[in-house]
Amino acid sequence: MAQNNLKGLKAFIAVAEFGSVTEAANRLALTQSGVSRQIAAIEEAVGFALFDRVRGRLSVSQKGAAFLRHARRTLDVVENLPRAALAIASGAADRVAIAGTSAVIHGLLPFTIARYIEQRPGSSPSITMRSLQEIAELGAQGHFDLIIAPTPARPPYYDLVRSIEFDLCFAGPANLLTTISDSLSLDQLAGMPFISLDPFATYQESVERALKAADIEVRLACETSSVMAAGRLVELGVGCAFLDPFVARTINNPAVAVRKLTPVITHSYSVFAPSNTPLGDETKYVLESLNAVVDDLKIG
Repeated sequence: MAQNNLKGLKAFIAVAEFGSVTEAANRLALTQSGVSRQIAAIEEAVGFALFDRVRGRLSVSQKGAAFLRHARRTLDVVENLPRAALAIASGAADRVAIAGTSAVIHGLLPFTIARYIEQRPGSSPSITMRSLQEIAELGAQGHFDLIIAPTPARPPYYDLVRSIEFDLCFAGPANLLTTISDSLSLDQLAGMPFISLDPFATYQESVERALKAADIEVRLACETSSVMAAGRLVELGVGCAFLDPFVARTINNPAVAVRKLTPVITHSYSVFAPSNTPLGDETKYVLESLNAVVDDLKIG
């Protein structure tokens, strides 16, 4: 695209994001009249209004919203051409980039990546931790080949390619569970100190719902948004926690016991790939490794 058109796209995206010509002008270091001219030029070029103007306020029009998605992708591609060139020059263009939440990064992904590298020696994938909010607000500039997050998270510009359903595990002090060899009933949890994964772990709601249905009250020992911290706190004897089976599998401490729950509390992870983009060969190999890890635990 011509340079002026790229400036116009930047102005359009900024006004759409901030809902204000004034704020967009401040962010772009332009005058308000300059931003307005850029928007007017884009509207003349496309033949429709990008914004609805109601009582002096701007909101993206229906056609403008559709155009906004394409504008973001176009600008993203152009602005990232230098980085793409560097990746190609360094031989890193085929590196798989994966994003996941805390539980995924510390549980499912290490097993998946280890299997992938075993099958694909010399590969060097990249994994990045993102919060649920960051995933929900991820733009087209995210540059991830795969995103794995608790259901029902849904990143924009990405399509669902796999769902993984599993039963949560109970992790607690081994000395409290010496008489329980396999499965733990929910009514045995009454009064136990628990590490809550509020406010960001989405399966906390299903945990609370199950405990309420069974009329069970537990004692809050600590609250954390990190599943890694929750697992570590269990190891240090602070309390008990509900963990996914992948994180539970990483606990190797004789002082900690991991048990199944009766009745089960289910949860799931969703795996996403960029919309309208065919999966690369290396991404397919990562998915194969993920499927093998899930099969090993006989879930999903």
